[in-house]
Amino acid sequence: MPFDFSPVLSQKRFLPGRSTLQLDDAEGTVIAVESGCLWVTMENDPRDIVLAPRMRFEIDRSGRTIIAAEEDSRFGLLAPADCAVGLRARMARKLAAVLGRRSAPTAFRFVPYY
Repeated sequence: MPFDFSPVLSQKRFLPGRSTLQLDDAEGTVIAVESGCLWVTMENDPRDIVLAPRMRFEIDRSGRTIIAAEEDSRFGLLAPADCAVGLRARMARKLAAVLGRRSAPTAFRFVPYY
C-alpha cells in the first residue's frame, strides 16, 4: 500500500459513521485520517484499505473511489498538485512585488468536492 507520511496541508472533512463519500478520478489524492476509521475501496481494485488515525493513503488509480466511515471520522483530502501550485503562486506574487507590477493569473487545481 502506498502510504504518504510527509507533512501537508489539506481540506478538513467530517464523515458521520456509516456514511460514504464518492470521489471520481481522484488519482493522486491523499486521504489523511485524524480520528475515526475509514474504509476505502477503488474501482477495479480488489484491495480493501482500512485507515486508522494518523494513517494516510494515496489513491493510485483513476475511476470511482468510495470512502466509507466505520465510525464518526475526521480526515483531510489533498491533491498532489496543490502544494506546487500554491508555491508557484506565492513566488509569482513576490516576484511581481519586487518588479513592481501585478502578476498574471495562475492556474489552480483543487481537490474534487462532492
